Amino acid sequence: MDIRKFFLGTDEFKSPEEIVELIRTSAECDSQQEDIASAEALLIFQTSKQQTWLVATRSRLYCVIDDLNKSFTRVQWAISADTLVAGDTLAVEITTRSRSGRTGLLNIGPRRNWLFSKKLFPLEGPETKVKELIQRQMMTAVA
Repeated sequence: MDIRKFFLGTDEFKSPEEIVELIRTSAECDSQQEDIASAEALLIFQTSKQQTWLVATRSRLYCVIDDLNKSFTRVQWAISADTLVAGDTLAVEITTRSRSGRTGLLNIGPRRNWLFSKKLFPLEGPETKVKELIQRQMMTAVA
């Protein structure tokens, strides 16, 4: 066992696939009703020691933190699709504001002030990408 990794955590972030797999084992996930296989992950914040992901399923939007300093990867919160969408309409406001030259703050309905990295959204703002993620996962009719 590498003692340094034991005390300081691993030196690698989880892959998008590992982040999605983490949802399956979280207390917030209802594996009877959620199709994790079709879940989609969006990286919204990144430093050399921490990443924040949003993961959308048809049932929920999850926020996952992958922190190398604190040696954990965990679901911070989840919002149900019932809260986020009403039929084919987005039911919550998704907004951003600048915090610094590199970061901003993202609000998704009741979840407020989540850091995002501006470098991850060079063409479209995170509010557009989050709306598109929710639309693809929660507002698409099942055939």
